[in-house]
Amino acid sequence: MKKSFNIYLVVAAFATLAFTQSCVEAEDLVTPNVASPVLVLLNGTSFSASSSVTVGSKFLELDKTNILDHTKGIDSIPVPNLNIAVFINNTNEVAKLVTDSDGSAALVISWADLGLADAKPGNQVRLEFAGTYKNVPFRKYHTVRVN
Repeated sequence: MKKSFNIYLVVAAFATLAFTQSCVEAEDLVTPNVASPVLVLLNGTSFSASSSVTVGSKFLELDKTNILDHTKGIDSIPVPNLNIAVFINNTNEVAKLVTDSDGSAALVISWADLGLADAKPGNQVRLEFAGTYKNVPFRKYHTVRVN
């Protein structure tokens, strides 16, 4: 009897602690989250070791003014003349791109320029496409592999 009473007492103590601590409000997020100002579409993931790496990209601004009108919806507007920097290892810039009138830009680069002088099947590199649009920075990650 005494053993079961002690178990109930411990459970009640934990329940009281959980209920009193769950109502604490957070003032701010630890890291501020901001939605990307552009939609970034990337294509091209696997390339042979002897060929160059070609990643196509398209940058679109999403116009949401008609989001509640089911006959119109969200409109995708190309972002021309957008400066894009391509990084590897977070800090090594390997290319600079500028989007055309369709919001497109193509990265054509060798495996050696991506840090793989001797590219072998299975090797991969994480690319980071970064830029700023309407004073809001954005970054999109993309992995390319040697097949």
